[in-house]
Amino acid sequence: MPKPPFPWRGWVAAGVVLAILVWSAQGTGASLKAFAEGVPQMLAYFQKLSPSHKPWPLDYLPEIKDRLLETVKISFAATVIGAALALPFVMVATRPLAANGFVYTLGRGFLNLIRTIPDLVLANILVAGFGLGPLPGLLALIIFTFGVVTKLLADTIETVDAGPMEAIAAAGGTRLQRAVFAIFPQIAPDYIAYSLYALEINVRVAAVLGLVGAGGIGQILYRDINFFMYSRVGMIIAATFVVVFLIDSTSSWLRSKLV
Repeated sequence: MPKPPFPWRGWVAAGVVLAILVWSAQGTGASLKAFAEGVPQMLAYFQKLSPSHKPWPLDYLPEIKDRLLETVKISFAATVIGAALALPFVMVATRPLAANGFVYTLGRGFLNLIRTIPDLVLANILVAGFGLGPLPGLLALIIFTFGVVTKLLADTIETVDAGPMEAIAAAGGTRLQRAVFAIFPQIAPDYIAYSLYALEINVRVAAVLGLVGAGGIGQILYRDINFFMYSRVGMIIAATFVVVFLIDSTSSWLRSKLV
């Protein structure tokens, strides 16, 4: 059977996307020439990070281990707390569970507000309030996890089978009973999968938040970059890559078993 011809709307859409791409590249000053000139410098920098340029100081490993462990602890605690807070809040952020349209609008508005604040900006604000250390990073990631998991859960609840919920409502069940016995059993695998996905992101984000003093491996990474300690920077990046890879692989495997 011959394939249908490519619709003209597709060509128009492709042309519009290409035009926007060209316009964006011109606005940012991006060019193939600048990219070609920057590649050798980037490779030279990576060469400085490798042990072939200067042997990595193995006596630095204990500090890297402690900071990485702190990063993982921050990420795990933030994921558990943020995901736990998302579960009750989702009752006011979805149409099937919200008491009325006004409550739903307020819940969605608050959720959108939380999700519009960049992680680094939030971490900077919290560092200013609580000082340097892991606490600002933990709070920033709790808020981030809460926003992500709540949004994903709310969208999932909008698409679940309404039959069980309608049956409980017809029998005189409350909104809480509808949520506990009709909605949550259907979304439980998705909830766990979303929480694991948030953990994957949090480990990477926690490393970045350390750059603004929010604890974790990023804090010593920022320090060593500023003091041009290339061998230490190389060790930190390599160790962080291994930890993030292991957590991502484990989380992805668990999510594949759940969904």
